[in-house]
Amino acid sequence: MSKRSYDDALSHGGSHQPEHIDNASNHSINDLLSPSQDPLQSSGSSKKPRNFIATVACETCRLKKTRCDESRPKCGLCKSLGLECVYNERKSSKRDHSLSLIMSTLHRLETKLESLPATISGDLEYLQRQMVNDIDIPAETTITPGSSSHAINKRASLTHAPTQDLTPATVEPDDFEWDECPDVTNANGQVSISFSQHGVIFWPGARAILPTRLLEAHERLRKDYVIDLEAKRPQLPMYTCPFPAPAGDDWLEVLPLAMLKGLSDAFFATFNPFTPIMDKNFYFSLTLGAAIESGFGYTMESCLVLNIMALGCLAVHAHREGNYPLPGTRSNQFEPPDWMGVIYEEPPGLRFFNEARRRIGFLMCENDLQSCQFYLLSSVYYSQILRPMDSWAMIHRAATCCLQMLTNHDVNFDEWEGDMKSRVYWNCLMNETILVQELHIPPSGLARLEESVPIPKFIPFETGGFVSARTSSSEDIDDSLFQYHFLAQVAHRIILTRIRHSLYFYSDSGTFPLPAINIELHHQLEQWRLNLPPAIQFPEAPPTTPADINITAANSPNNTKSPHPYDTNRPISPATAVSEAMLRGRYSIAKFHIGRPYLYKALRIPGSLTEDDLEQIRSGLRNAMHWPVVGGIFRNMKSCIPIKFAFCSQFFGQILLFYCISHSPDSRLRSTLPAGWERWNHEMLQFLEDCAPYSPAVAQDLELLRLL
Repeated sequence: MSKRSYDDALSHGGSHQPEHIDNASNHSINDLLSPSQDPLQSSGSSKKPRNFIATVACETCRLKKTRCDESRPKCGLCKSLGLECVYNERKSSKRDHSLSLIMSTLHRLETKLESLPATISGDLEYLQRQMVNDIDIPAETTITPGSSSHAINKRASLTHAPTQDLTPATVEPDDFEWDECPDVTNANGQVSISFSQHGVIFWPGARAILPTRLLEAHERLRKDYVIDLEAKRPQLPMYTCPFPAPAGDDWLEVLPLAMLKGLSDAFFATFNPFTPIMDKNFYFSLTLGAAIESGFGYTMESCLVLNIMALGCLAVHAHREGNYPLPGTRSNQFEPPDWMGVIYEEPPGLRFFNEARRRIGFLMCENDLQSCQFYLLSSVYYSQILRPMDSWAMIHRAATCCLQMLTNHDVNFDEWEGDMKSRVYWNCLMNETILVQELHIPPSGLARLEESVPIPKFIPFETGGFVSARTSSSEDIDDSLFQYHFLAQVAHRIILTRIRHSLYFYSDSGTFPLPAINIELHHQLEQWRLNLPPAIQFPEAPPTTPADINITAANSPNNTKSPHPYDTNRPISPATAVSEAMLRGRYSIAKFHIGRPYLYKALRIPGSLTEDDLEQIRSGLRNAMHWPVVGGIFRNMKSCIPIKFAFCSQFFGQILLFYCISHSPDSRLRSTLPAGWERWNHEMLQFLEDCAPYSPAVAQDLELLRLL
């Protein structure tokens, strides 16, 4: 199926009316967010509240460029002026769509995926192209019943919803709107609730329950103590320890090929599957050879290879911790290679990372694809060794590369290079989201390209006459499985952003959060989970039966800690463990965040809670427990746990919330605590204790929590 031109897409799909999900309220999120008061009453406000955004303005309000309250048959303005009120046919916008189209597209391919032989990866290209072609549905195509159409894939959204026709009132707010003053009451009497878990300690209801000694200790810190502590921490050591030591300054040129290949294989078997920044075929065919041929000179290829070697050291650590065999070995357990000594360093891989940092100085102004990949790999390394501000700096630099590559340039996303640019874009955007929302640090503006950059298709690099990755790596993993995991997480990220924009408000009247919006968000999240292909599907709740919890020692070697429900099925590789854990974890995180505004309300005005509110609180607290990235194989395999700082921040806020609920004077609120929450509290504290030696901010959080 050929790619349609943009003009052709507008003429055929611009007026396509999406079918809406049937639910209890029978309204879309935009309808539920429509203001009920007269627009003239709020015209004096200098800042428009984010939550009240007109989606179907009448013609009079469009001409006068005023906010329309969308009342039927006449809006407030037309009624007050005695004018005829006319609404034109509604055009679908980004906010109206749901992500189920991409998920249902994946669902239609599930049978192909199930029958795809692991040894025939050539068919994957066809499947990925077919997936993207299916997304470019013509105007006459009907979405099947049961599929959600409130938010479609970003590329299809650009095709079917021309943004130049939208009035400013209909454009969804920037995902990365930088809120410098969370928890402040706006002109309409509504409080914008901070999405950051470090913001819990500022909640008025929480401060009324938390111990005075903790609040006093917190007051002695700067308001943004997390950023302050991380920004002022000592830099990474700048020296390099040659390996082996007698090799001297030219140690890189005499590294054995087996070591280069072994560390590269470990990286591609561990980090790259769930953070698909690099193309394995291109790397083994061109990049690695170019770095070796230059003697690891001052080239971008050398910088990329050195970063991959650094992450490869962490990957080898992960295989050792989880007792997994290294790629290319025939054993069924970890066996140390001859070059094992190169990974013993603190932090692992620093010697390679420092050599990359030394070379990038002369290349820092380049903004091409390889430069973007280098900065993203650097960000991943900093993230793994718990240096969030350094990781954010690298993400910002990678975002600059993306902005340069994707603006004012014609990019063919149907070719390998264009598809690689979409891969680095979505990796960059997803990781930036996490840090910006948690730390309230300035965004890069990368989110503004979200409509124009399609999701990646994972077009393979054609090796031509070069040696392919298959001959370079004796063991191939089924990349298709991880690619579907990545696409599913891209879809989930947009749902989480919608939760933030739609639900995170409070008013003393008790009208926020709105129950109907809550129902819709739960529905969209369930559609996301249910429409995953069977190969990556998971049940709604973790197994909790006695048989599930009876774990054998073989599943958790050298583990003396208490069993955990997720220990039952040992993943086949570290990458599989991370991918499955992140998919489950993201679902639970979204469920928790949907219930979190109700926790804010419960702690602030517990007397106004309804039975529905209490049920939302139960759901939120239940989904704040048993995140798989904390238990199971990850009790030992800590070297490849992704976004560790984000998890530490989540646990800091969750421990405070569990304490506040358990010490609430309201018995109804205390009754919402799920069974086993004390044990989960202990596991979260243990995770923070494990991470505290590597991050001053986490150490400070742990010190505050010990005052509870």
